[in-house]
Amino acid sequence: MTVTSLAQCLENTSRLVGNQIFIRFEGRTLTFAEFDAKVAQLANVFKAKGARAGDVIGLYLPSCPEMAVGYWACQKIGAIANPISGMNRVHEVKATVTRTDMKMILTNAETLPYAREVREITGKLETIFVTGGAADGAIDVDALIAAADTSCPTPDFKADDIVALFFTSGTTGEPKGATQTQLSQYTTLRDMAVHGGLLWGKEVFLCALPLFNNFGATCMMNGAIFSGAKMIQMERWDTEAVLETITREKVTYLAGSPTMFLYLLRDFDPEKHDLSSLKTCVTGGSPVAPNVMQQFEEKMGVPLLQIYGATESTGYVTGEPQFGVRKRGSAGVPIGGSRISIVNDDGVELPRGEIGEVRISGDTIGAGYWGDAETTAASFTPDGWLSGDLGYLDDDGYLFIVDRKKDVIISGGYNIYPLEVEDLLYQHPDIRICAVIGLPDKDKSEIPVAVVIPHAGHTLDAAEIIAYCRKNLSAYKSPRRVYTVDEMPLGPSNKILKRTLRDWHTEGQGKLKEVQ
Repeated sequence: MTVTSLAQCLENTSRLVGNQIFIRFEGRTLTFAEFDAKVAQLANVFKAKGARAGDVIGLYLPSCPEMAVGYWACQKIGAIANPISGMNRVHEVKATVTRTDMKMILTNAETLPYAREVREITGKLETIFVTGGAADGAIDVDALIAAADTSCPTPDFKADDIVALFFTSGTTGEPKGATQTQLSQYTTLRDMAVHGGLLWGKEVFLCALPLFNNFGATCMMNGAIFSGAKMIQMERWDTEAVLETITREKVTYLAGSPTMFLYLLRDFDPEKHDLSSLKTCVTGGSPVAPNVMQQFEEKMGVPLLQIYGATESTGYVTGEPQFGVRKRGSAGVPIGGSRISIVNDDGVELPRGEIGEVRISGDTIGAGYWGDAETTAASFTPDGWLSGDLGYLDDDGYLFIVDRKKDVIISGGYNIYPLEVEDLLYQHPDIRICAVIGLPDKDKSEIPVAVVIPHAGHTLDAAEIIAYCRKNLSAYKSPRRVYTVDEMPLGPSNKILKRTLRDWHTEGQGKLKEVQ
């Protein structure tokens, strides 16, 4: 089966609207033609240093144009782009590098020291590039790009060729590499453009989502290229800057986590900010309270549509319709060719209205988990991908998400995987047993906290434990508070019942004692 590849999408857009601005970032701009040329130059650099089709190339950068160029340079040569958060540190990067047998990585001055340390520990990362100037232990990629050819013929691609790899959590605490293919990307971008009612070559996207995250990379960056849209890129969220940018740049399309829209609702001032250019806002990552959606639309005058999807489904696969019937509290209906089923633990479809696991099928589904045949077989079934989320379909086919089977904590739009944090806490000399749970937070939706049992005779210091986590993990993953408990609630298989821990906190019966 043949399908339009990502590389062809960029080439087509560059040919048709090459003089239009693609990226605007902190005073810098790149037209589509300039971006395509820079992508080709970096692709030639990658090839010259030994990269081949099917190789995983790490992109260890903040959300900046260099991250975008690196992602699309991989597409030119058939390499697999692996965006890595610039906030990740040695513990996290080492796991990614080891799992992929990564040989090549692109860094900047901030992330380079950690990449060098990972190379020393693992013996991998034969080639470390650094952007922003020469540095010890790395190759100055800017100098090589400047001297490279601006054309790079692309090979033929197959529909099932893997284009990108994003790491999520595994049931054993090991990261899972969710893969995406040429077919899953093309199908997702096509379906999202139709759902969003995007006019080709006319839209202005505001991307305040991180490009190391699938939501930012696929839905915003790739979506902008597919739609010929200008993308105003921000390295990180700043509410006032977002409102000012929408006003100044006449932004038409905005996607983000529920927390982002709560901040906009809080800080919007009609005397200062003009949002009349916005046609559509979409939000996903966690459900949004219906009253918040209503308040946003009444105050801002802009539709805010709830969507649902996952990295494994490449992008969002359901959404509230822009026109027609909307049902508050729902994630809408399937878009494009995606199909949603609700199944029991045996994979049998349940009747409308019954709660079960959400199963997604269609061409947006990726190729499974990198190097993990067992987990892939368990989740990627012949009938679709099992999401781990609990929900139901109403009589009209609208999807309602009611809970998560997985214990993923979604804080400010970032996914936090408790097992990863727990793995680190178990290495702390004072901690005997631990569990990381999410507690409600009015701004972040949830925040991570640690519930621990110390070793006998050991005294805990909350500030020290939090600092220990922040030294080894991204700050957003680190617990905000630490609690002790006399004993953990256990289920029949001796697994810690995290729901019970959350209930204890809610009930306030003193079973959880906050550590000072």
